[in-house]
Amino acid sequence: MSANDTRARLPIASPAQVRRAFLDLLAADKGPAVQVLVMYTLAAAFSVAVPVLLGRVVDGIGAGWGAGDVNLWCGVILACVAVQFVFSRLGRRAGYRFGERAAARLREDVVARVLGLPLDRVEQAGRGDLGTRTASDVNTVADLLRDNGPTIVTSLIEVLVLYLALFVVDPLLGLVSLLTLPPLVLAARRYLRQANVVFTAQRAAMSEAAETLSASGSGARTVAALAMQEERRALGYERGATLLERFLRLIRLQVEFFFLLLWLNRMQLLITVVAAGLWFLEGGLSLGTAIAAITVVVRIANPTNGVMIHLSEFQQGSAALARIAGVGLIEAAPREAEPDGNDLVLDTVTFGYGDGPDVLHGLSLHPRQGERLVVVGPSGAGKSTIARLLAGIDRPRTGTALLGGVPVCDIAVEELRRRVVLVTQEHYVFTATLRENLILAAPDADDARLVAALRRVDAGWAVAAGLDTVLGPEHRALTTAEAQQIALARVVIADPPIVILDEATAGIDPASAGNVEVALAAALAGRTVIAIAHQLQAAASADRIAVVEDGRIAEEGTHSALLAAGGVYAGLWHAWQGD
Repeated sequence: MSANDTRARLPIASPAQVRRAFLDLLAADKGPAVQVLVMYTLAAAFSVAVPVLLGRVVDGIGAGWGAGDVNLWCGVILACVAVQFVFSRLGRRAGYRFGERAAARLREDVVARVLGLPLDRVEQAGRGDLGTRTASDVNTVADLLRDNGPTIVTSLIEVLVLYLALFVVDPLLGLVSLLTLPPLVLAARRYLRQANVVFTAQRAAMSEAAETLSASGSGARTVAALAMQEERRALGYERGATLLERFLRLIRLQVEFFFLLLWLNRMQLLITVVAAGLWFLEGGLSLGTAIAAITVVVRIANPTNGVMIHLSEFQQGSAALARIAGVGLIEAAPREAEPDGNDLVLDTVTFGYGDGPDVLHGLSLHPRQGERLVVVGPSGAGKSTIARLLAGIDRPRTGTALLGGVPVCDIAVEELRRRVVLVTQEHYVFTATLRENLILAAPDADDARLVAALRRVDAGWAVAAGLDTVLGPEHRALTTAEAQQIALARVVIADPPIVILDEATAGIDPASAGNVEVALAAALAGRTVIAIAHQLQAAASADRIAVVEDGRIAEEGTHSALLAAGGVYAGLWHAWQGD
């Protein structure tokens, strides 16, 4: 892929849609959210009472209070500190629980959305984009809900309560303290507006970098075979440089904003101290009131800075939520068709990927029910494309792909997968027990059925290891051949009427591949099997062979008939045999 080649990335939600998504997260757990607000508000109220009461003590001492009065009020101050601590802890705990529940719901929702996406759209997006949305983006939003969100809420409540307390202490000093508020709000709005663009661009660059790394790693053999190392390296450096540039742009933006924030804090304190001092000297307010007001202003700076500093995390979370919510913006065509039977057919199908040229040209293919049809042909002829059309992953440009008389792509995915199962060269084994990996195909399958399926695909190693064996890189790592056998065993367990095998035994060594294919053919007897094959030993025992050349069916027939015809298949067979 060239540096200028970009995939059809998933959409990003608008600010209004992000606000809607955030409000939905809050509304789903409304009671605990209100509880968090109440706890933090009470904590802020008792916290702000401390400087007000301190000013009262100063004025009391000046008025001639005795030790008993001073001790009493100091005890009240200590009690306020203790109560404030209790409410802060309770609010923190409630906020953390709320955040964890919201993050869990978000993860479940994202998984449901991703599983509901059309497979062709997932492939167009690429692993990097989808991977960062379901992993790092979800984690960023989870951190916002669990940690940064409650911190911002706490700071905002404390700022509001402190300003109210300042007006209670002295309305004129309260007005004076607001002089620096307009430039602070304007600076914050400017920062948020610019940061939203920067954070969105940064996360998009992370997706591009991840996609490049993932594609280069998974396709390392292809890259080496085609001598594309320098091209992939250059693309990786270019994507990395773009990501670094956006990180640096973000840092510059933050440094500029935080410097202005610090300067405004100092100006607010200076103005308040000067005004309080002048009014005290003129007799307009008492020393205790001046001390209380100055102390409140000093305390305002900390939560104000906390809000502004955590705006970065908030913007990160908003950008991440925009990408997550964007997954839900993809509108999949309704799939409500109900097939009548399991007759599968391609009729004069033309198909191409994206805006590219046609791969198939008016191709027709009709697998008969219960037969084993093997599709062969040279590389790039369109064999795997046929499998994708039959499995309902792609929709033809022209012509029809039908199952039971209705378009395959119009059948609900759940119903389609009960009837048609596609097995490719790429298999995923979850980090779980062998049993848990197998029952994905049939949750109600008992152990005897699982073991029988393993034996049918010649996976004796799995039977010997036991169904409780944990699979995965850190446990029982599987070879490519073993992972393929697990995938084939799932097909046997699922027991669908139609099975499409797209090079399903390609990763198994030739000595074992024949045994697996014989065992699999026996296990799938009576079902419609369409096998896409490069290794022609699978074709010899087929009921029928379809030869694809340049996106068309060049010839069809049995192994012996095609050999006798001396056409394309005969040439492929003799080349395979080394004649």
